[in-house]
Amino acid sequence: MAICRLPLWQQMVWLAAATLGLGTAAQVFSPTRIPWRENWSDRVQTRALHAGLMLADTEQMRALLAEGSTIVFDARSLRDYEAGHIPGALPFPEARRFEYYPDYANLLPPDQRIVVYCSGRTCDESLRLGLFLREHGHTNLVLYLGGFSEWQAAGLDVAR
Repeated sequence: MAICRLPLWQQMVWLAAATLGLGTAAQVFSPTRIPWRENWSDRVQTRALHAGLMLADTEQMRALLAEGSTIVFDARSLRDYEAGHIPGALPFPEARRFEYYPDYANLLPPDQRIVVYCSGRTCDESLRLGLFLREHGHTNLVLYLGGFSEWQAAGLDVAR
């Protein structure tokens, strides 16, 4: 291969140029572009609202839990869930949603209120899980935007 005959520094320059070119092409032609200038602190909230998901703050989350009829899913990794989660929340790692969904599907009538959360306001695992659930026919979805970080910051109980 001709590129291997080049000195190492030229190989690195060629690789960087190819990466830049392919990245630019992907950005130009991809329907889901990388949001270079998007405000990431509001990104999840904005996307959730555009998708039609209801949002809950910490006080609303506490009220939903007190009702006792809401199912709460923690979209974080199992390791994070086991380290601490909102009491009553069930693990539903967004990254393993296809594996977990069959186990939960029978427990979830389409109109069952479901709250999903993840680490905090900039975490989009809960948004992706909420959209996944909506695609599977669930209509009463709430995103706890502040997630586990705001729950802890409020000094509320944490289950382990």
